[in-house]
Amino acid sequence: RAHRQGARLAAPLRKKAPRPPRCCMSSTCMECLLPLLSLSYPHASAVGREGAQEPLVELYQLSLPGGAVVREWVGSEAVAHLRPIPADSLAPNAGAMVPIGAAHDRGLLHRGVWIGVLRGPATEAELLLLQRSDRVVTCPTAWGLVGEHSAPSEAWESTVRRAVREELGVVDIASLGPLGVPVLFKSNYSRDGGLGGRRDRTKLDLQVTALYWVRLAEGAETRLRFDAEVARWRWASTEAVRAMLARERSRLCNDKIRTLLDHAVPLLEAHLAEEAAGRRLGPGERRRRRYSGEDRSRRLDV
Repeated sequence: RAHRQGARLAAPLRKKAPRPPRCCMSSTCMECLLPLLSLSYPHASAVGREGAQEPLVELYQLSLPGGAVVREWVGSEAVAHLRPIPADSLAPNAGAMVPIGAAHDRGLLHRGVWIGVLRGPATEAELLLLQRSDRVVTCPTAWGLVGEHSAPSEAWESTVRRAVREELGVVDIASLGPLGVPVLFKSNYSRDGGLGGRRDRTKLDLQVTALYWVRLAEGAETRLRFDAEVARWRWASTEAVRAMLARERSRLCNDKIRTLLDHAVPLLEAHLAEEAAGRRLGPGERRRRRYSGEDRSRRLDV
């Protein structure tokens, strides 16, 4: 008996291994993925599906009348493309974050901006158009505006300023502002077009998109620097953009992008009309209205 007791005392203590979350059999389990992601702010990144660093995006949920909630492509059928999204209907999805590639794989709801960069007097203003390189996976050789995904916890205006800095290489912004309320952009690129004919790729884009106008500081337009994803760039009047929408649709990525640009042009023209009439609000007055509740359509930060 003493011998048996001594053997038990001499035996090494065995610690039970922590039990993995039940959902870890799934490669998309958020409880398993999130500890692996870098959570540095405001522009975090993580390793994407092809081994490259990809920016993290925060996931959101959209509350619909009647109590329905949309978090991803599956279940978003009731929400139309370009539906206006009031700020009080959008909320973070429990702080979840994933690489942008993962968000596009499953069509997870996230945020981003599309920016109309303007130059020249209001009555003769021109809009900056960028043509994507033929080496990119999404929308090769297509024309469009400056766009950027929002980083976790990043306000709309901060995303716009970062996009101008990263995509155009300049930090000097004279003024900027929102164009209406954000809209829901929905595109299945495998079906709508825009993957360069590649059938081995899928992309489901479900993005709450805020439209903004930007005016660069004087002389900044001569210092623009683009990365390898941009093949060409040019300035065009809104009339020229309308002509491209009507007669040169093949120069755009797909019909979903075309309708987004078609939605943006009248908003830009309305803003330019305000500029021409001298009614453009200054930054101080815009902030006062945004937070006073006088104009809820301007309360776009989430």
